[in-house]
Amino acid sequence: MCGIIGIMGQQNVSFDVYRGLLALQHRGQDSAGIACFDKVRINLKKGVGLVSEVFSDANLALLKGRAAIGHVRYATAGSTPKLDSQPFVVDIPHAIAFAHNGNAINYLDWQSAYSDRTESCCDTEVLLHLFSEKLNGEKHLTVEKVFDAVQAFMKEVIGSYAIVALVENLGILAFRDPHANRPLVLGRRGSDVAFASESVAFDAMGFDLVRDLKAGEAMFIEYSGVVHEKILLPKAPRHCMFEWVYFARPDSQLEGKSVYEVRIALGKELGKAMKNQKPDVVVPVPDTSRPAALGLAEQIQVPMQEGLIKNRYIGRTFIMPTQESRERAMNVKLNTVTPVVKDKDVLLVDDSIVRGTTARKIVGVVKKEAKSVHLASTCPPIQYPCFYGIDFPIQSELVAYQEKDVEGIRKKLAADGLTYQSLEGLRKAIGVSGLCTACLDGDYPTSIPEALRNKLESARTSERKKVQQEYA
Repeated sequence: MCGIIGIMGQQNVSFDVYRGLLALQHRGQDSAGIACFDKVRINLKKGVGLVSEVFSDANLALLKGRAAIGHVRYATAGSTPKLDSQPFVVDIPHAIAFAHNGNAINYLDWQSAYSDRTESCCDTEVLLHLFSEKLNGEKHLTVEKVFDAVQAFMKEVIGSYAIVALVENLGILAFRDPHANRPLVLGRRGSDVAFASESVAFDAMGFDLVRDLKAGEAMFIEYSGVVHEKILLPKAPRHCMFEWVYFARPDSQLEGKSVYEVRIALGKELGKAMKNQKPDVVVPVPDTSRPAALGLAEQIQVPMQEGLIKNRYIGRTFIMPTQESRERAMNVKLNTVTPVVKDKDVLLVDDSIVRGTTARKIVGVVKKEAKSVHLASTCPPIQYPCFYGIDFPIQSELVAYQEKDVEGIRKKLAADGLTYQSLEGLRKAIGVSGLCTACLDGDYPTSIPEALRNKLESARTSERKKVQQEYA
């Protein structure tokens, strides 16, 4: 899962992209990058770290051009943070810059074929060469030829992708996979046009949200300002439910639904299943769970209070690159507010429980003070791996797969009680047709043969070992 932005403006837009990336920082903390076209060449600045660490006023001033794309990265494929940072650029046969959010399940099929021209282990660099190959032989590019290349790309790539690209001397391209698994929205500011992973980026840049791109849709903005849009390979939408549950910012809108209002509804649906529960206090795990905890508290008529305080200088532990880094961060990330939880029956609300290691630590922190801790998850049990951009591709790591039943999970988390959202409650709260709930029910949008799953798990395990060495 990553964050992407693309802008076609009337003036230099690198500072706009920078502001947008700051708003999308929650989608990736590993690295950041911006590529601009200055009418002569594509200029690129990227590096490891947060947006504010990679960019300065001085290097942003050098990124001149009316067209630019940007990226923040959270690794789900690749093992070398410096080399895997995006955007990626090719110069031959046409200069193209590429930024990608999602996971190409079958990228390993092409990795060896392009090994002589790639430097990273990232699926995005492979996808860029594949796309460039589809344009090979086209001396004079046109928008229609670009769309033909996108359609050919869609027919070959299995997985999830929202992509923005700079095409030299022609304009900006944006497209979304045939199942619209990863989010991509369109915005306007006068005659300026932008694409982003979430609408919150538009708020930061002063753009108005227009709409979400459709499943299998591509859009191209020429330097002249002409906008082209075409649905190339539509299939049934399968939007990732985890965007609403955890990943997206609460002030974003996706598929016409307010993320904040969905999280309130998730809490209320969970509260319906807990109507007989009467704890002393409802406590959210900051920050994602706050709206859901509020909705749950209202539903069961118990006060919600801030019983856990988050250190604002610690990033999102779920998207940190290794389990060790997540656990180290958790030790300094949260602290209890003693008067709120001391000797109380606490209902602790979290957005989801994935591996269980973080949840167990949080329960332990609260139990040092509380009389009892009942943990409630706004997401149903995650029992299946995700191959589409959320970094849990290894089923054996999932606590709901390990333990099989809720009681077993409760014991493993050392909680006094445990309640999960129902799948029906999740769907009702999100209120969007065509959700991907594969990690909950095993119903994947695309076919993933067992041999391919094993190959992906093996590759990700190997990549993680390399990342652990890098961060050791």
